[in-house]
Amino acid sequence: MTTEYDLLLGDYIDQTSESIVSSTFENISSSNLLSVVQKDADYLVSSQPVKILLHDSLAAAFQSLESSNPEPTFETFKEVFPRALDLGLSRIFDTYGHTTSWYVISALGISFLNTFIQLNYTGPKSDYDSACLLPAPWAELFSISNPENANNTASTQDSSSSKRSFDILNNSTNRSKLDRWLLELFQVSGEHAYILTSNPLLLYLSLFLLVKSINDFSSSSEKHETVESWLNLDIISQLKAERGLLLPTMDWWELRAVKMLQDLLENSSGTISNYLISGFTNLNHSLISKIPTTDNISPLAARNIVASYHLEFGLCYQQYHMNLKAKSSIENAQSVSGLKWEITGAKGKRTKFQENAVSQLLLIAKSSEDSTNSTLEFNLQTPTKAPVSLELNDDTLLEQVEFSKEDVSNVPVKVTTLDVDPFNQPPLLKIDQCILLSLCQEIKNENPTHGLSKEQMLPFVSRVLENPNNWTIHTSALLQRSRLEKESTRTVQRSVLQIQALVDQTETSLESDAGFFERVSHFHLTSLPSVWDLKRELANALVSIGAIKSGLDIFENLYMWDEAVACYQLLEKTDTATQIVNKQLELNPTDPRLWCILGDIEQSPERWQKAWEVSGNRFSRAMRSLGSYYFKLGKFHECIDAFEKAMVLNPLFDKSWYTYGCAALQVEDWELAIKAFQAVVNIDYENGEAWNNLASVYLRMDNKKLEAWNCLNEALKSKYDSWQIWSNYLVTSVAIGRFASAIQALQRIVELRGDKDKAACVDVEILSIIINAVIRENSSAAHVTEERQRQRNSRLALLVEHLLVNVISQNITDSPEIWRLSSSFWMWKKDYPRCIECYERAYRCISIRPEVCYALPVFKDAVDRLVELVDIYKNLGPLPRPKDSQNPSGSALSMPNFKIKSKMAVQGLISKTKSHFESTPEFGKLESLLEEIKSW
Repeated sequence: MTTEYDLLLGDYIDQTSESIVSSTFENISSSNLLSVVQKDADYLVSSQPVKILLHDSLAAAFQSLESSNPEPTFETFKEVFPRALDLGLSRIFDTYGHTTSWYVISALGISFLNTFIQLNYTGPKSDYDSACLLPAPWAELFSISNPENANNTASTQDSSSSKRSFDILNNSTNRSKLDRWLLELFQVSGEHAYILTSNPLLLYLSLFLLVKSINDFSSSSEKHETVESWLNLDIISQLKAERGLLLPTMDWWELRAVKMLQDLLENSSGTISNYLISGFTNLNHSLISKIPTTDNISPLAARNIVASYHLEFGLCYQQYHMNLKAKSSIENAQSVSGLKWEITGAKGKRTKFQENAVSQLLLIAKSSEDSTNSTLEFNLQTPTKAPVSLELNDDTLLEQVEFSKEDVSNVPVKVTTLDVDPFNQPPLLKIDQCILLSLCQEIKNENPTHGLSKEQMLPFVSRVLENPNNWTIHTSALLQRSRLEKESTRTVQRSVLQIQALVDQTETSLESDAGFFERVSHFHLTSLPSVWDLKRELANALVSIGAIKSGLDIFENLYMWDEAVACYQLLEKTDTATQIVNKQLELNPTDPRLWCILGDIEQSPERWQKAWEVSGNRFSRAMRSLGSYYFKLGKFHECIDAFEKAMVLNPLFDKSWYTYGCAALQVEDWELAIKAFQAVVNIDYENGEAWNNLASVYLRMDNKKLEAWNCLNEALKSKYDSWQIWSNYLVTSVAIGRFASAIQALQRIVELRGDKDKAACVDVEILSIIINAVIRENSSAAHVTEERQRQRNSRLALLVEHLLVNVISQNITDSPEIWRLSSSFWMWKKDYPRCIECYERAYRCISIRPEVCYALPVFKDAVDRLVELVDIYKNLGPLPRPKDSQNPSGSALSMPNFKIKSKMAVQGLISKTKSHFESTPEFGKLESLLEEIKSW
């Protein structure tokens, strides 16, 4: 196996290895690429390629400035740096030739990326300063060790006072200017990078070498110094093919670097999303599909590469909340890896004083059998310097569930086929542990508000924590456990302390801790957050347990002013929050985020408009906030204008699209509403409300009922308990002749509303249409044979019968209209006893009402119902009832005593109402009816 693939899989070698010592840029090739990447930082700084790329090119660009004897200032550096990088890249190709140059460029790009990850994600703590990569005058100008730059360290470890925050923001040192300029170049889709990102120069250089180096600079006239412009450039197929031929995995590293950029941004970027998804899709054709036939790669290594690809693609989808695609990719990774797992139940105890074991969820997982004895994965079972898992130390809860060993026989047969002792499971491969963690996250994504999600997720985390194989994987598992435990009062303390411990380990460099290459080896296969996001989680955890001031200190220390303002509002110090933001604006008047925060506090459209202006019409959050504000005020046209500007910059905000669509509904712009709601479901396919609204738009348009019905079908997949959506589905199904679907909808509505609303939950008009469709045996809209049509009608009749007998009549008994409709169905079925029974119940619904004795309208209604009932008695009573077990010959009458029942019914109503209505025509009708019955 070539080391290019070792590098991709994170199989780093010992730093003291002879291979690392002997490998240099001068003899670089695909076989020692990993060794060069693992060279120490001092070698990288002094290497010839860095001198060519940065030193010589900067000197040449600097000398070309028109001014005589220019001083090395930030302004001159800003002017020459992009041009110098282009020049340096050309000189590398001229010096080494195309073949070696691609090895050099790739090694530098990966090295810069790895160092950036160490400083911002994994640790351990390092004093590395990216300014040392620059030539002497610039290195000194921007160095952190320069006394003039001493106050700007881009660190988050110092005092937590607000004054410190003001001092740093007011600092206009050369280093602060450099870092902020680079962070501005990272802006994509109107989203800003995190302000305290450490050494952004490293990621900028990595992106330049891995992304821009294969792009066509002549395809646009704009300046190509921003990263967003690089992502939008046309790729030169010749350069990409040339690089891919020499180093097939570099396209993958390119995507990893771009994903790091996404992680820095405040919100997801549509531009980056498209770039990553397109890149991963193309990678499948350019590399993954060819892996099985690639020389010098063992079957196990090939399988790990393909599984890693699907897993990283799945994590990418997860980041953009594309849950269905994420699930599919992760399942592909599991299939390729050979991981087998099952969730089952086994009896166990959770508390120290629990006497009886009860069923507990248990995950049984096993890596593929042909990998357990492989020398390639041998190092996985060796001891690792894993992060410390804190003990629970609770007076009631056990550290972990104690399963009853004797219950192995209770494990289902499907699980026992894994040939694993459920209570003494073998270690898992690292890739399989990563897959389990991603599956765990997928449970949460699919059921974000479901109370059982935690119980389903914990077994996955516990299984990974059983065998600490890798620092990053174990850290991710501990973090996931902490997130789950913060919901319980008995475990929240460990949750907070564990997150604090995870934060601390990124800021320490103890010999007992795992080194960087141990930490970075499987970094891209997990969703490990940045150091600042980890601290944000710690602060949020502290706020959740009431330690608001402690959380506030962390937020202020991280420059996270949105969260800091929220803390001040919890402390009922909104005025203080306003003062702090205003003070920040005095020091940083062109920061659009601060203007937006002030607008959120004051609910002032002028502040959001100011944020939009100072950003050069690029800060999409300003327009999103303004659009939401106008929507609440009912200014829908202004709302649409604001959201339109925001969505052009970054279209990945489903909530903004949803509000945008609702505003379009209000102004009856159906095409715009369709565009907005379609965008919502493209981002979040399981958004039932958006599907429902999209259906409502189609219903307002001509000849779009089928589209509306399809949308409602999708809405019900995620909103199965919404009777409002079922009602829309009912009406739409009837409108397009889908009566089976209409019956299903009506049944579900009765189930949801029947207990509370009774007869009001049934649309009588719709029920009448459904029953008439069966009675008249309406033909389907589709062209089918007569036999097929009869089968459909027969099935539809069975569905209606089930609806009337098992659903409606079981929940609703007080609606004469429903009973009358039911009678027509039984009349068609020639089930005369049931038809008579429905008429009886319809009459009884009126006759038992107290108002029948004194309210003339009710009395008239009762008389009409009784006349109908007597007529049914007379016409159906003498008819034979259907053959059944009680009437095998079919000779029995439907109602043998129909005369007596008719007479008793009329006499009963006469005696009840005589005192009030004896002089009315209706009462005379009753007396005449009684005389008529006597003459039968």
